[in-house]
Order: sequence, then C-alpha cells, then structure tokens
Amino acid sequence: MHGCEAAYQIAKQNIEVNLYEMKPKKFSPAHRNPNLAEIVCSNSFKSNLITNACGLLKEELRRLDSLLIKCADKTAVPAGQALAVDREEFAKLVTEKIKEMPNINIIEKEVGIDISLEELAKEGIVMAATGPLTTDSLSKEIARITGEDKLYFYDAAAPIIEKDTIDMNIGFLGDRYGKGDACYINLPMNKEEYEEFWNELVSAEAVILHEFEKKEIFEGCMPVEVMAKRGIDTLRFGPLKPVRLYRPKNRE
Repeated sequence: MHGCEAAYQIAKQNIEVNLYEMKPKKFSPAHRNPNLAEIVCSNSFKSNLITNACGLLKEELRRLDSLLIKCADKTAVPAGQALAVDREEFAKLVTEKIKEMPNINIIEKEVGIDISLEELAKEGIVMAATGPLTTDSLSKEIARITGEDKLYFYDAAAPIIEKDTIDMNIGFLGDRYGKGDACYINLPMNKEEYEEFWNELVSAEAVILHEFEKKEIFEGCMPVEVMAKRGIDTLRFGPLKPVRLYRPKNRE
C-alpha cells in the first residue's frame, strides 16, 4: 500500500514513476488478490476520531489528498468509531486510481529476480516499499545494501467469521465507550465460560508454521493464543477487557 501512495504523490508532481509489482505473475504466500494494495491482515485502519493520534493522522492525510485514505473512505464498512474497509473493494479502487494516473507505469516484474535494485538505481531514484512477505531474493538484496543481517515482517492473520454462524440470542451489537455506531458483535461470557474458553485456547492444536514464518513475536501485533499463554487474566486486561461495554437491558 505504501508503494501505491508514494507513486501517487510523486506522479501528482508531474514526475514519471515506474511502479514494479510482481503480481499477478507471482504471489507471496500471504497474497490472494491480484490487485495492488492488498490487505492481508485486519481490514481496520483503527480510530477515525481526531481526539487521538490515529484519527488525527487520518484527517491530516485527507487534507494532503492521500490516495489510500480517500479510497478507504469510499469503501468503508460499518465499524463504530474506526475506519474499516471492504478489503476487496479497497484494493480494486486503489488499483483503478493508480492505473488512471498518466505518469505511472506499472511494470509486472519481480524486483530481485527480473531486475535488481542496483540496476534500477542507475535509472533514477528508487524507493523500496515491498509490502508483506518480501521475497527472499529482494530481502537479501536489501539486507546486503543496508548492511543488515536480518529483516522482519510482523503481522497476524485476521480470521473472517460468517455472521450467520453467530448465535445472536447470546451476542449483541455494541460499541465500547458508546462512541460511534453499535457495529461490533459482542459475545459475553461468565467466569466459567471465560475459563473454559481460555483453557481451550491455550491447549488447542496450533497450525504448523510455514517456512517463511519465524517465532519472533512483535508486542504490537501478537496472536491471541500467544497472549493467552502469558496468563489466564492477560486477555481480560487486553483485547477482551470488559470496560465501558454495556449489554442492552432487554438482554439481561
């Protein structure tokens, strides 16, 4: 996504941009969509409220004519106070906007295999915005040029659950702190249910890591099962904290 934003902003200054993209000829293990700006994790861009840093940054980007925020606003889905998007429509719209730019040439080649960064640097200024799961060849080239021996990409899979599989006799719509629309489905648990959930989570069979995955954990994007293994109360003081979230009175 960052490469698309950079290409868009540079092209607006009447500067010709060559945007290299290996899709759809080649996909990384994280990719499924042939379009640019594919979202492989959560479809939420976090808060839209200008009373916090995340929302304020988005408003600044809107005033600076950010392509990504503009496309996110047009493909937004209900998410309370957050800016969340339809990931398929978002990628499609970003791709359309990039292809409409007369100063952007999309070149379907794999940097690191079909052409190297050093070769590109001979033709002009190069910006490397490689996206999720950078290929081994490009990672090695970036590491060699920068003098770093390790490069990491941290992200976590966001499962998609079909709404009709949720028992709405138990769940209810609400929004924490009463901010924004009540767009989130909440599933309350009592003490016994929570403890059973926690036990099942920490003892569940885990997926076998792919070759490209590492066990290093980034504190800012931690899998829920890893977080749960830190203690039975960790989730209650983290993503499952029961704070300022009220069940409708007719559901007591």
